[in-house]
Amino acid sequence: MRRGDTPPRPRSPLHRREFKLYFTGNLVSNVGNWLNNVALAVYMRHITHSSFWVGVATFGLLIPSIVFALPAGVLADRVDRIQLLRRSQWVMGTLAIVLTILVGAGEANRYVVTLIAIGLGIGVALAIPTMQALIPLMVPHEELGDAIGLNALTFNLARVVGPAIAAVALATIGATFAFGLNAASFFVLIACLMMIHRVPFPRVSEQPPGPISEGLTYAWRHLRTRWMLLSIVAIGIALDPIITLSPALSDRYGLKTGGAGWMVAAWGGGAALVIVFGRELIRKTTHRGLGWVGLFLLFLGVFGLGAAPSIGWAIPACLLAGVGYIIASMAFTTTIQQDVPEALRGRVSAIWTLAFLAPRAFAALAEGALADHIGPRITTSLFSVIALMAAVSLRRVQAPTGEPIPPPA
Repeated sequence: MRRGDTPPRPRSPLHRREFKLYFTGNLVSNVGNWLNNVALAVYMRHITHSSFWVGVATFGLLIPSIVFALPAGVLADRVDRIQLLRRSQWVMGTLAIVLTILVGAGEANRYVVTLIAIGLGIGVALAIPTMQALIPLMVPHEELGDAIGLNALTFNLARVVGPAIAAVALATIGATFAFGLNAASFFVLIACLMMIHRVPFPRVSEQPPGPISEGLTYAWRHLRTRWMLLSIVAIGIALDPIITLSPALSDRYGLKTGGAGWMVAAWGGGAALVIVFGRELIRKTTHRGLGWVGLFLLFLGVFGLGAAPSIGWAIPACLLAGVGYIIASMAFTTTIQQDVPEALRGRVSAIWTLAFLAPRAFAALAEGALADHIGPRITTSLFSVIALMAAVSLRRVQAPTGEPIPPPA
């Protein structure tokens, strides 16, 4: 290479067969998951007329993260990650089929829906740390940033497509078919995983994996990792009203089943816009600065949703919240993935899952109870303040800034 030449940019991870299969299956499965999240909330609101019971269903989806996420991280460091992910998808797909049949037969009451939500939540708790720990095994180190960006793209495209499909399906063909579409999506990911026979870039740890306490100790003693995880907690709590309270907000706007899906889709759309068009911003901005900006935008978006008098104002507010959410979460997650040693990756990924999902479980219960008493709009605005508090704290803390974030593909 001649002096002055810029080094060639690593090729996209999508050129690698194994990662392409994982990306495709994960995208379809995530679309189904977000379709299910909206359909479940709307269906529970329909049969109970209560935001509290919507919160209970959300709690059921998320509470297993508290119990199973950390043990799942240990499993992800000790067993074949592809096999573990495949088996979790079989369990979730089976439960989704059971839910579809019960809804179609008119036998899915509030208790049945909550129990199935808990079962699906157990599958999520097993899958998320396994997925995060699997990505570095499918790409070389220089492509890891792009691979993480593409993985985030599957989640955020799914947050647009899944809720939009849910909105259309619930308004036209009904809840039974909506839940059936989710069930089918699990088996697409299973088929893709069955075609991955081995990981192309195995990382061999010099030491056998130890207990989860080692991951907790690492996360607490490393100042930057600790603040990244605490910020993830704030993100999860602040954004949850978009999901849990969207059916109640939709009712306030007189839209019934359709509005909830479009609000969640707008949130996902904001996130997807950053992934697709925000490469230069992500490349040039440091972790700390990018995370602070994202938290502040998330606050503005969720607060704006609570203040919105109509769906015409609510959609742009959700879009802004999605922009802030993905800017902050990608900054913090990429920092963690790049900092954590391979021997601890599964366990720290499990702590990330716990930090993001577990506080949301209790937030969903609190939101539902508050919304039934003081209304969904005031409740939404109150919970947005968590993101503002985190942004102020992150701005003040003297944590290392790190290197610029590698751009997504």
